[in-house]
Amino acid sequence: MKPVSLKASVLNAAGIPAGLLWVLLLFPIGTDAAAADFADSVTFSGETETLFAFPFSADRDLTEARTGAKALLGAYIGEAEARITFNAEYNPVIPSRTGAALDEAWIRWNPAAGRTSLSLSLGCQRISWGAADGLILTDVVCPQNLVSYAGLDFAGSRLPVDGVSVRLGISGFSFGDFSAEVLWLPVFIPAKLPLENDNPLNALLFPSGIIPVTAAGIQEAKPNTITGGEYGLRVSCYTPLFDLSLCGFYGWNDIPYLRGSAAGPPPFSMTPEFHRTIMAGGDASIPADNFLFRLEAAYTWGGRFTPDEAAIAAALGNLVPVEKTRLQMLAGMDWNPGSWTVTVQYCEDLLPAKDGGIERDWRKNGTTLSVSRSFLRGVLTVSSSCYLGLRDFDAAGSGEIRWAVTGALELFLGTDFFFGGIDGRGDYAAYRDLSCLWFGGIYRF
Repeated sequence: MKPVSLKASVLNAAGIPAGLLWVLLLFPIGTDAAAADFADSVTFSGETETLFAFPFSADRDLTEARTGAKALLGAYIGEAEARITFNAEYNPVIPSRTGAALDEAWIRWNPAAGRTSLSLSLGCQRISWGAADGLILTDVVCPQNLVSYAGLDFAGSRLPVDGVSVRLGISGFSFGDFSAEVLWLPVFIPAKLPLENDNPLNALLFPSGIIPVTAAGIQEAKPNTITGGEYGLRVSCYTPLFDLSLCGFYGWNDIPYLRGSAAGPPPFSMTPEFHRTIMAGGDASIPADNFLFRLEAAYTWGGRFTPDEAAIAAALGNLVPVEKTRLQMLAGMDWNPGSWTVTVQYCEDLLPAKDGGIERDWRKNGTTLSVSRSFLRGVLTVSSSCYLGLRDFDAAGSGEIRWAVTGALELFLGTDFFFGGIDGRGDYAAYRDLSCLWFGGIYRF
């Protein structure tokens, strides 16, 4: 134990990220034969991508001009594997996003014996839960990356978490297969917010008259002790007729509540706060020929919401958070006739205690529609998706055309659009000036 502790101390003193530290400590190379096997099992891949986004609004500048590179190093020896991913970005429009950083770094051990399999993952990794497409119900493990919106996939919209995942699988039951996953995330990682003034999303988060929160303020406010970790459990069964999962997560609100005071003249300062939350939920998938029906629900305790004007006045101008429980439900359907893929979803977002006192409505419901089709044997893909709020009729969506020029090179053209609802209301009303057209290309190697 002493040599390992010494190695850990040296690496920590050198500033090695925690996720990479797991890989260096737990994926050793011992003998020369092991080193030779390791060299044969190493894989390297990567990609480089360029994207430009032009706003439809004539009074706005170029909203995005990023060139990024991703390098993935993998290793596989017997029942063990490891992965390290680095990202780099150059962004002249938003200079604060220019830089390079470690993305994922994990080691995984996958022993199997008979009907039983085990997967032990340590390090910085992305974990996805739930059956919803593009909506967050039970998928609360990985925090959101909110610094950009144009042309992002799941990996780009979520941050990896640093911790331990243990998954046990048992097959051969009469009804199907069973699995259980346990998570321990000793380090809480909040959502990544557009805190820099050069980011066009910053003005939406901190409008005129509010002093923006800083990254140092977020770091100081978040729990930084081992008792501030997060824990999760998910059990699943897989049968020929359906897949079913039940889950629970004990964590924090990854987007901080901004407490402040509206008393006195502006500008007003805001203080970020993180609060404990508990989520319990489940999801199910039911296949039927070319259809896949999906159900998902999540009940959350400990959510904090902004008070309404009456509550603020009663608190002498202070924005004291109001704690509410929250129920989210979703029903969806996928249809895959040939080269078509059609996804329809309906979701409800309810605050069961309808006693008012908060800014948002007690009920928010909406629907999503996604359609894609491939042409020319998969060389050309056209897709579109949209979310429509059914209370205020605000909307957000995107459309995209992708052309696979070669097996490695792909060009794309797309658009993001946002519309306010009745009388300019709705969650996406503030984003309408960010509607844009974007294009670019990606090369994978």
